Amino acid sequence: MKRLLLFVFVLTAVSLMRAQVPQFTSADYAGWIYNNPVIYLNEDNILANRIVLYTTSTGQDLTLTSPVFACGAGQIIDMQVTWVTTQWQDEAFDKSKVALTAALIGDDGMAVDSVTYDFATISKTNHVKMSLDVPRSMGHARLRFASWKADVNSNGAIRQILTASWLPGDVNLDGEVSLADINAIMSVILGGDTGADLSGRADVNRDGEVGIADVNRVIDLILN
Repeated sequence: MKRLLLFVFVLTAVSLMRAQVPQFTSADYAGWIYNNPVIYLNEDNILANRIVLYTTSTGQDLTLTSPVFACGAGQIIDMQVTWVTTQWQDEAFDKSKVALTAALIGDDGMAVDSVTYDFATISKTNHVKMSLDVPRSMGHARLRFASWKADVNSNGAIRQILTASWLPGDVNLDGEVSLADINAIMSVILGGDTGADLSGRADVNRDGEVGIADVNRVIDLILN
């Protein structure tokens, strides 16, 4: 009870200027690096599904890496990746070999966080949602995409990567952590029509469910 009373009188909120996470689309690829020396990263090759991620016959992993961007310490980076394959109906296609991996790369070139999306079902065009955590000590990073399990018979093309960054606890994405975010969490708890994205942000403590523990976590963020 004391904790809740103290919260009522808190007049300030934690705020954060959002870092500009680079986008990758068929019309904008400036600064990204595709490490395949025989394919140029340009709009024609993207639209023709030639910017593919797989392991070559010599064991080289073809990857796509973003420019360096400024991170907000402790942020979460949400990504929606459009992944296209023209081989999904071929007999030789093996969806178990097309797991898409995104990694957050530090100044030393090492991954500090990564996530892999395994395709349970697959079609020609697939919209994949992935998230990465930014360590509190990190000021700059790159994003790197690969398909570590893939081979030349099970590859896919990256068409676009749309990203957004947000501060844990900023459930309504207004740029600060405040009472409004607690209201948003309560809306999810009470069964409001919130959508999957809001429900994901409402799971502030990342335990897989939205509950009072997430309300308490937002209170902690406001008070600390």
